[in-house]
Amino acid sequence: MWKNHLLIVLFFIMTLASGQQRDYIFGQLVDATQNEPIPFATIRVKDKALGVISNFDGTFKIPLRYKTLGDILSISCMGFESKEIPVQDLKEEESNIIILKPGTFELTEAVVSANIKELSAKQIVKIAVNSIPQNFPDNNFRLVGYYRDYQIKNKEYTNLNEAIIQFLDYGFGRKNNLYNQYKIYSYSKNPDFEIDSFAKQPYDYRKFNKVVPNAKMENDGGNEFITLIIHDAIRNYGIESFSFVDNLASDFVENHRFKLINESNYNKESIYEIELSFRNSDYLAKGKIFINTDDFAIHKLDYTVFKRKKPGDYSIAVNASERYSDGFEDMANEILYRINTEYIRGPSEKMILNYISFYNKVMLQRPAEFKSKFVIDLEDKSFKIRVNKIPADLDNIKTRDFKISYKNDFVPIKEFWFREDERTFVVCPHVGYERAEHLFKGLFLEREDLQVSDVKYGYGDIKDSLGNKLDERKWEYIHQYREFFTQEAKIGENMVEDMNNLMLKNLPLDSPEQPISALEMKNEYWMNTPLPTFKN
Repeated sequence: MWKNHLLIVLFFIMTLASGQQRDYIFGQLVDATQNEPIPFATIRVKDKALGVISNFDGTFKIPLRYKTLGDILSISCMGFESKEIPVQDLKEEESNIIILKPGTFELTEAVVSANIKELSAKQIVKIAVNSIPQNFPDNNFRLVGYYRDYQIKNKEYTNLNEAIIQFLDYGFGRKNNLYNQYKIYSYSKNPDFEIDSFAKQPYDYRKFNKVVPNAKMENDGGNEFITLIIHDAIRNYGIESFSFVDNLASDFVENHRFKLINESNYNKESIYEIELSFRNSDYLAKGKIFINTDDFAIHKLDYTVFKRKKPGDYSIAVNASERYSDGFEDMANEILYRINTEYIRGPSEKMILNYISFYNKVMLQRPAEFKSKFVIDLEDKSFKIRVNKIPADLDNIKTRDFKISYKNDFVPIKEFWFREDERTFVVCPHVGYERAEHLFKGLFLEREDLQVSDVKYGYGDIKDSLGNKLDERKWEYIHQYREFFTQEAKIGENMVEDMNNLMLKNLPLDSPEQPISALEMKNEYWMNTPLPTFKN
């Protein structure tokens, strides 16, 4: 199965490399033992601190100019041996498959006794959290990197937005990044990917056009980038972050179970790999935290929350199988969200953000395919229901299929007929019913106090030729991703000069009001656009 997947990926990469993107060299990282792609690996230009993170299918691209400069790629990933490759050794006209060997080994009792000195996994995590102020920069720093947000629908990317963004961070001495500032150096909606304007709207818990199942998502004015960075629990260790992690400094350790499973080598540093879990009757959370064995610096937090599957569970979505998926892989339980955050050694040996990826499932309630416009006709005391399509099986539609109420009292229906040339149902109530006299006086007398909200209507088994019920809005699952990959970091920078043309945090990145800043070294940064279609 994976060999087929690899061939498909290579076909697309070769197509891209020989087509629109000749300025790049393409590669794919593969696990030497599992023969599977390696996502979220770091690929950097050595001694320049510039680079990207591999995509879900292990692919990445590097500007061709680094080949002519004689640069070297430094490749590293948690749990794998690091590797260095001269860029000039990479091919231009086809994809470059790069094999990484696992660099993880199980902890023996001797290693545990010698290195951990009888500390439990829980104690290691507690020390690591308490050590955040010492291991992370407490003064000003800047990050410049590649940001993207996108959705996965039917195994294909949609609504791909890409940007180069600069962080202006005042340091971990300020326990959260809510007051930090950001600048957009470039932004684009990628036209090579489908644009679904309904799916990209902000979350809507009033009309339920777009919601997160079993959770509530607030994204400030639809700015997905801000939604991403406020979910970095390590950077925001002093405030509430997300469910069960809560306040990392005070709640995280007490809320979870921990198990030490491996020791890994990462960039020549020894790292403890610790599993974590939380469960109650409704939810399951699990993940891993990676901690340096020497100074207890947190290198990575990978955290996933699931809704536990229960007997009788079913989905109302038209693509119900996506309930147990993240768009890329199938899951045993319903995944609600996953947040993957990695930090690496930066200037002054302080830990700086390498990447953050935030996924959550979304349910859309799209507009009805077969829809009506409901009108109260005061002149002939009837209801006019105009539809956008000719209904199927008109002879089988009954008066009971029209359900109309006024102030919660049902209006009795006498008869109806369909005007095909106007695509309109004319529905006539029983005006002679004494018990319903107050309904008709309220509905059909022209007056100022008639409230539309007092009139409710619905339909029974009225369908179009494709089987769509009248005014039925169908639910659909899609998958939302937001990701930021650092390409350059500087600590101890004077930020006063950069306080112009700042990102407007309460507006989406594609707002025409968002300022785009000039950048002298813009060519030093690049966008690691994924392949248009993900194949599994």
